[in-house]
Amino acid sequence: MGPEAGQSLDRAPASAIVFGPFAFDPRNGILTRGTTEIPLPPRVIGVLAQLLARAGEVVSRQELLDRVWKDAFVTDTSLAEAVSFLRQALGDDPQAPRYIQTVHRRGYRFVAPLGSPAGPSPDTAVRLHSRDDTPAGVRPRGADSDADVEPLSAVHPSIARDLVPWSVAAIAGALAIAALWHVAREPASPAAPVARFEVRPAAGSTFDRRAPAFAVSNDGRTIAWSACDGSTGVCGLYVRRLDRLEPTRLAGTDGAVAPFFSPDGRWAGFFADGKLKKIALAGGAPTTLAEAPSPGGASWNADGRIIFAGAAAGGLSIANDQGAGATSITTPRPDRGEVRHVWPSWLPDGRTALFTVVSSVESGAAGQLAILTPPSSSYRVLRGGAARGAAAGRGYLLLASGPDVQAVTFDERTLTLSGGADTVLDDLASGGGLAQFAVGAGGTLVAQSAPAAPSRICWYDDPARTLPPLTRLSSIVLAPDGSRVAGVIDEGPASDIWVARLDTGARSRVTYGGTNVSPVWSADGRRIFFATRSDGPFRLAVRNVDDRNPTRIVSAADTHIFPASAAADGRVAITTTLPSNRLAVGVVAPAGGAPRILSDGPFDETSPSLSPDGAWVAYASDETGRGEVFARRIADGLRVPVSTGGGQRPRWSRDGQWIFFDDGARWLRARFSGEGAPHAAPPDAAFARSGAVVLDVAGDGRFLVDQQPVTSDRAMVVMGWLRELRQRLPAPVTAPR
Repeated sequence: MGPEAGQSLDRAPASAIVFGPFAFDPRNGILTRGTTEIPLPPRVIGVLAQLLARAGEVVSRQELLDRVWKDAFVTDTSLAEAVSFLRQALGDDPQAPRYIQTVHRRGYRFVAPLGSPAGPSPDTAVRLHSRDDTPAGVRPRGADSDADVEPLSAVHPSIARDLVPWSVAAIAGALAIAALWHVAREPASPAAPVARFEVRPAAGSTFDRRAPAFAVSNDGRTIAWSACDGSTGVCGLYVRRLDRLEPTRLAGTDGAVAPFFSPDGRWAGFFADGKLKKIALAGGAPTTLAEAPSPGGASWNADGRIIFAGAAAGGLSIANDQGAGATSITTPRPDRGEVRHVWPSWLPDGRTALFTVVSSVESGAAGQLAILTPPSSSYRVLRGGAARGAAAGRGYLLLASGPDVQAVTFDERTLTLSGGADTVLDDLASGGGLAQFAVGAGGTLVAQSAPAAPSRICWYDDPARTLPPLTRLSSIVLAPDGSRVAGVIDEGPASDIWVARLDTGARSRVTYGGTNVSPVWSADGRRIFFATRSDGPFRLAVRNVDDRNPTRIVSAADTHIFPASAAADGRVAITTTLPSNRLAVGVVAPAGGAPRILSDGPFDETSPSLSPDGAWVAYASDETGRGEVFARRIADGLRVPVSTGGGQRPRWSRDGQWIFFDDGARWLRARFSGEGAPHAAPPDAAFARSGAVVLDVAGDGRFLVDQQPVTSDRAMVVMGWLRELRQRLPAPVTAPR
C-alpha cells in the first residue's frame, strides 16, 4: 500500500530508502528490517513517507495532517499517536532520537542518514553527452541546451567514448553502495547513559515542607524548588541549571510555594501572598496572574494556559500566562463528599489535564484521580487511592499515595489506564502530606527520600523525655489534661478517630466505618467531636470516649461541617464550606442544630478556637493575601487583630490570657485582653522550630512536638529516567486512529 490512499510524495524516491537496519519502499508502503516486514497502519506509513521524503527538514504538524489525513477531521493527537506508534516500531527514544526528532512547537524531522540499496535501474538510466557528439540525424531537444539525453540503445560507430564515463559512473556507484552498506552496518550511537546525582538546598535553607517543593523543566535541564531559610523561616524560589553546581535564589519570590515551569523553561510559576505568579528565570520582578489564597498546584501548557487550584474549598481554574484573569472550571460537589480539587497536571497533548478529587481534610489523604478537557467542566474518574498524579512522558502516569509513587501505563488515545503498573519510588519525604517528587517531559526526575532515622515525640520543655510513638496518627489534638491525644488513622477510602495515652502509648478506637476526621475534645475530656460521612457532606458528630454509647449527629447541612474547638458550655466552633467555595467559621449551640455563621465575607476563614469562657473566637483569615490571626467577639462581632506578620492555627491558653499561633517559622504568643477596649499586645516568640513540628499546644502553654532527626537535606536527580521506566514497564502498543 502506498502512502495513505494514494498520497503522492513531492520527492518520493524511486527505490527503497535505507536508514540504520531498516529499508522503506515508498512505492509499496513497506518497511522492513533485514528480511522481516514490519506491519504499519496506513496513516503511520504516510507519516514515515512524508518524513523520509524531506529527511533533514522540519515538517510541520499541519503539513503532515494535511498530506496524510487529507480532508479527515482530526487533531494533533492523531498525529502524535502515529509518531509514537512509528517510534515504537523503530525502537526510537523521543528523548534521545536516532530517527525522528520532535522540534518544539514546529513539527518533526527525520535525522538519520539515508541510503539506497541499489543503483539506477536499466530502464531508467540515461547518459549525457555534449552536442558535438550528437550523431547525424539526431535532433537536439533544445537549441540552447548544453546536453542532450539519448537512450542507451542508440548505435554509435565506437563505444570507447561511452565506456569511459560509464566506467567512472559504475566505480562511483560501487563506492557509494559500499559506503552506504558500511553506514548501515555501523551500530547506532548509544543513548546517553542514565545519570544520577544529588542536589542540596542553598546553605542555611531546607526544602519546603508546606507542599511538594520541586519542579522540572520540560527539557529536563533545569530544576526549581522552594526552600525556607533556617533562621528567618522565609521561603523563596531557587533555580538550578543541571550544568551548574549552585542554585540561584530568584529575587522577589518571598513566600513562594509549589513551583512549576513554563513549557519553554524560561519562566517559573509559583504561589505567594495569596496570588498565582510568574517570574522570568533570567531575572526581573514577578507578575501576578490570578488570586490564589490557598495553593493547590498548577501546570502550564504550550497555549499559555495555566490550570491551577487556588481556593481552600474550591475547584480548578484557568489563567492566561499574560495575566488576563482566571476562569473557574470545576466546582467540588459536597453531596458526593468532595472537599476540593487539587494538583492539576496537563497531559503531553496540552489539552487534557489530570487532577485529584479530595474527599478528606487529612493532609495527603488519598483521593480520586480524575481527567478533564477544559473548558468543559465535566470530568471522569480514572481510579481511586491516589493523592496526586502527574504525566511522565507519553504513555505513562505517576501516581503518589503516601510516601510511595507508582508508575502506570496510560492510553492517550482513549484516555484510560491501560493495565501496567509498577512501584518506582518509595519512602519519600513529605511536603504537605504529599510525596516530594517531580518529573519533566524530557525524562528528568527529582525526588527527596525521607530521613532514615525515626522522629521522636516529646514535650518541648522536656526534650530528654521521649514519649511513646504516635505512629500513623495525624491531626493530633491534646486532651484538656494533657494525658491523652486524639488523632486520625487513614485506611485508604476510610478513616477513623483513635485515642492514645501519652504515658503508655495504649490506643483505643472511637469510630468504626465511614470517613471520620477533625477530632476535637470536649472541655471536660469525656467526649470527642468529629466530622463524619458515609455519603453526602461531612456532618458534625460526637461520641463518648470511655463507653460504647453510639455516635450522635449534632449538626448537618448541605455543605461540609468540620469542628475545630469546644467551649465549656458545650458550644462547638466549626469551619464550613459556603456555596461560593469559600470557608467560613461558625458556632453550633450545645443543643445542636444548624451552625451560626459568624462571617460570610469574600475571604477564607479557618481554624476557629473558642476562648475558655466562650465569649471570643480566634481564627485565621486570608484577607491580606496571607493568613493572619484575629479574635472576634461572638456577641456583637467586634474584631481585634492578633498577628502582624502572618499567622495560622490559633490556640487559647487555659486562662484565656494568651493566644498562641504559628507564623510559618515559629510559634508566637500574644497577650489578649477582652475587657474595656479589647486588644492584643504585640506577639513574642514562644517556640522556635529547630527541626521540630508542633503537634498541639496544651492549655498551660507547653508544646507537644515531633522532633525530626538532624539530617542534611538532599534530593536525588535522575536524568534519562524514562528509559529505565520503559524497560521495567513497557507501554502497550495501540494502533493510532
